Amino acid sequence: MAIAPRPTGAQRFTDARTAKIAELLIPTVTEQGLYLEELELSPSGGTTTLKVSVDLPSGTGQVDLDTVAALSQAISARLDEEDVLPELDSYELEVSTPGATRPLTEPRHFERNLGRLLEITQTGESPMLARLKTVSEDAITVAEQKPAPKKGMPVKYADPTEISFASITQARVQVEFSHTE
Repeated sequence: MAIAPRPTGAQRFTDARTAKIAELLIPTVTEQGLYLEELELSPSGGTTTLKVSVDLPSGTGQVDLDTVAALSQAISARLDEEDVLPELDSYELEVSTPGATRPLTEPRHFERNLGRLLEITQTGESPMLARLKTVSEDAITVAEQKPAPKKGMPVKYADPTEISFASITQARVQVEFSHTE
């Protein structure tokens, strides 16, 4: 991606506390069939919140609420066992998925959104709406959405085109309520 992508692997947890927490939680998250996307410790008022963001490692499925609830309980138990935040009397734990409109910053994020409508901005270009067709190691193939000639007419798509990750400055999923393809 033209703008530096988020660090991946163990590099995404840069400060010592989150790296230590991630090391502890990754096995618990993986046991549930999930991938640890992000960890954030954020003080707010008199309390600190540990935000844990998880997603499926691959495929286009969704993480259900029961899985998130079970993972939250497992993470809470693991944190209680190890006491990784001894400097805090208490903290709040929030476990969630990244959300439908999170920025797509890694090839894995694009793979999870095959078939969906994206808003993509390339270096020096205006944003485009396009349907994600395929993902390769260094590029995506999309079909750009063309405006309907009249309201109520079906949307048309241009021929598929390849866009390298290096040229993408921003990409987000567009929420659709009536996609019929």
